Amino acid sequence: MSASGRQLPSRGKALNIANSTAGRTLACTLLAWLLVFVVCKHLLWRDPHSAFFSEDGVYDLGYSRVRQAEAREFIEQAEVDSSLADRNGTQSGLPVVCAGITTFKREGTNYLNETVGTMLAGLTHEERSALDVRLLFAHVNPNVHVDWDRSWLRVVNHWSGYNVSETELNQIREWENAPNYYAKGVYDYMYVIRHCLSETSAPYIAIFEDDIVFADGWLSKTLQALAELRELSRSWLYLRLFYTETSLAWEAETDYWYGHQILTFSIAITATLAILLLLRRTVRPTRPYLDIPTTAVLVLVTVPAFVALTFMIGKYNLMPLHGLERMQRNGCCTQALIFPRSEASDLVHMLQERGSGQTDSMIEEYGTEMGLEKYALAPQVVQHVGLVSSRDNLEINTRSTWAFWFETQSSAKLKKEHAALARAGIWRATGER
Repeated sequence: MSASGRQLPSRGKALNIANSTAGRTLACTLLAWLLVFVVCKHLLWRDPHSAFFSEDGVYDLGYSRVRQAEAREFIEQAEVDSSLADRNGTQSGLPVVCAGITTFKREGTNYLNETVGTMLAGLTHEERSALDVRLLFAHVNPNVHVDWDRSWLRVVNHWSGYNVSETELNQIREWENAPNYYAKGVYDYMYVIRHCLSETSAPYIAIFEDDIVFADGWLSKTLQALAELRELSRSWLYLRLFYTETSLAWEAETDYWYGHQILTFSIAITATLAILLLLRRTVRPTRPYLDIPTTAVLVLVTVPAFVALTFMIGKYNLMPLHGLERMQRNGCCTQALIFPRSEASDLVHMLQERGSGQTDSMIEEYGTEMGLEKYALAPQVVQHVGLVSSRDNLEINTRSTWAFWFETQSSAKLKKEHAALARAGIWRATGER
């Protein structure tokens, strides 16, 4: 009897705590936090740096499949219709953008036809005439590439293998046989830039990899961004059409509140405490509800829990990029970059001096050293679909080079946006020198 007698007061005390305002506040906090957590897990799973990120389905092709189907239809028509090139404007007008693509044989998988197909499918005649497309089949013997000498190549402005001296060809052969991707990759990048510079008068030089998918309207949005850049900056290195959210996590150096979390939590707690005390003092009906235990729960549990949840949601979920964005740091990779003509020429000199290395890293370092601004177009108008690398890269690395929201885009919406921009004729202003 004495034992049960000792238990009754403790049970009563627990019930009193549970029925108190503080107890109910704590329970509501836990329930609300868990509810928000479940909703976030259901809706915010695409950000690779979110606590709710899930690989299940994030790499599934959605919109890219639509564009790949359109590309295949375009390429199939080009195979049999010799007039398609002329009708699409490959021979007319002065180009605004010279687009160079380096392509290399991949074992078992080929992306080039879909890359070119998505680049050109859906362009208006005026847009196509503003674009000069040049392919480099980056082999000493280009016949090894499955698309070499295919009839659909008539839709591009120029395609070839290396046109160099025997000495240079022997050096390329040595790199190819080794294989030395760092030296050959830099050489190929310089080669296509030089080709654009020497063979066209285009004010912008774009370099694309051969394993990407272009969104409908990519060129009109790019030309619009270039027109904005002409007014915004006179000292910029590139416009990036592809970036990966993998590189855009919270950073202590650039994200103040994340880098000073003790201060963040302290301010949130202090501000909440001040507001609650002010309410208790000035609004008399709140006093029974804002007793010391309840205030303690709100200040020490509720606020820190939801501040932490905010960081868990992920930076890109909270602050997605839109339009023309400066991207001085963390701009990965070289899938789709556009350079102003003058900077492209200087870039070639830098690459030639360095000779070998990671091309994207060298470009980033060069831009930083020269104090040049770097920009990205958001959302991305290019997706990287090449999970099979031509450089023996690990799949875990190629999978991280991914635009995580690209596949969620609406084909109908993009076509509508493209039509509106095409009617506006923004490309004309971009082409002015």
